[in-house]
Amino acid sequence: MENQTNFLLNLISLIINFIGTIITTIILIFILLRRKTFFDVQLLLCTNNYFVLFILGILTFSINIRVLQGDLKEFSDEQETLICRIHSYIFYAFISAIYQSFVLQSIFRLFRILHVTQQILLNVRSYWLMIPLVWLFSFLLNLPILLWHGQRLIDSEHVCLVPKDDSRTIAYSILTIYGIPFLSISFIYFRVTQFLHKQSLNRNLPQIQRSQQRDIVVFRRIILILILLGIYGIPTSIMLIILAFTNELAFCFYRVLVLSISICVLTLSLALIYITPQINHQIQVYCRKTRVYPIVTLQQNTNL
Repeated sequence: MENQTNFLLNLISLIINFIGTIITTIILIFILLRRKTFFDVQLLLCTNNYFVLFILGILTFSINIRVLQGDLKEFSDEQETLICRIHSYIFYAFISAIYQSFVLQSIFRLFRILHVTQQILLNVRSYWLMIPLVWLFSFLLNLPILLWHGQRLIDSEHVCLVPKDDSRTIAYSILTIYGIPFLSISFIYFRVTQFLHKQSLNRNLPQIQRSQQRDIVVFRRIILILILLGIYGIPTSIMLIILAFTNELAFCFYRVLVLSISICVLTLSLALIYITPQINHQIQVYCRKTRVYPIVTLQQNTNL
């Protein structure tokens, strides 16, 4: 029964992640085909989100396949290797990079509202530099886990992950992957709302006010998505609490963990459109054009 449950959980995870990765790939190509993407900060940041999500989807898919091969008894007498641990390190680093990319989006909104006159903070070249720095920061944050051997080969999963009984590594992972980004974005949001509250209501630049309101809406959507992603981690957290007192459900802990990542990939592939008005608008325009074109073609054929 346990083997069947584990097999089913991994299969569901594989399917969900595959769909999410396909959607991510399509939207990423759609964005990259537009020349404006490389010269517009908002589109560039969205492209970064989707690119990180694409890599995370590929890494999760490789874990799904590896676990599936293990379930089908294609491996025997496995040993932990440095490559296995590095693969796990990269996997956790890109989970962290997803959240850090939202922090970068929030920083851009902060600069647009509080430092609108300092163009260097809004220049697209600045973000071509900041994006690699955010990636580097995500990898450095997770480096201690690799150095203290926090990722190990899980025999039942045939991949290296953070062991469920390693409380130090689990606590550090939660702090770096979710805690720091959420607190950073919450602080930025508080700073922005405080600034807007202090502003005079009688302003001569209503257009700027509308722009600021749009940024606030995006802030709220980012926080909403982070909360949603945190909710996906609740089943894993509950299982950790259960495992602290009993060994119940221990057999499917890692499958639920990877399944939650797969759901995140699928959710973010669609949610990023929601928090990026420009992408949302371009997709709507494209969909309208594709609907209009067949109708026009059909009318032309009937006239002939």
